[in-house]
Amino acid sequence: MITNSTIITKMQADSLLGVRLEKALNGVRNTVLEQTSRIQLGVTRLVYYTSCFTDNYRDVCTGQKNEDVRFLEALVQLAKQGNVVTGMLEIYVNQFLRGLTPDRIRRIEALLIRKGANIASGSMTNQGLAYAIVLAICSSFGARVAIDTKLAKISVAAVTIVSYYGYVQEAADAANRLKQRNSPYYYALYSEKLEMLYFVIEPIISKNAYLLSSPSSDEQIADAIMRIIR
Repeated sequence: MITNSTIITKMQADSLLGVRLEKALNGVRNTVLEQTSRIQLGVTRLVYYTSCFTDNYRDVCTGQKNEDVRFLEALVQLAKQGNVVTGMLEIYVNQFLRGLTPDRIRRIEALLIRKGANIASGSMTNQGLAYAIVLAICSSFGARVAIDTKLAKISVAAVTIVSYYGYVQEAADAANRLKQRNSPYYYALYSEKLEMLYFVIEPIISKNAYLLSSPSSDEQIADAIMRIIR
């Protein structure tokens, strides 16, 4: 006997299946679009290398060669250090906290806790607070998903030469954006041979991309930090 509850249960099951199927199809579509975009980047980069045979575009060729070398150096750092992402985030956070007095550090810490940051309370140094903030960022679900997705894709990037150069182009584009928007952070990463890995954390850092200068007040600093924690 088919009861109302049976029909309702079946409709709910069909609805759930439909939602899951839609999500699966969206996931496949997004993956295909992303891969297509990366292949286009790779092809574009390889085409640029034909400029090596043209005097007028020697600078383009030289620039790309330098980016290729820097990308490989960044991958070496990724393999050697194991905590590259944490280090990159800590360098960024230190930009906000460098040179602040202990009183200001305590006020910023209190503001962060009041705004909902999950950091350990107590008297802290600049480095201590910076590390606590980085831990809070890395504990954020959204940040973990964004970073893990980028890192996972790097590991399979060398399947084809085109997809590999797609990642190099993506890394170079992100590094150039950073250089224009936040040159001190760019050069801080550059000195550590990490600027070509910035694209891994760009989805997080870009939440503050609109900032034309470093925040100055304690409230502004706390707000900027909260944007990258959430």
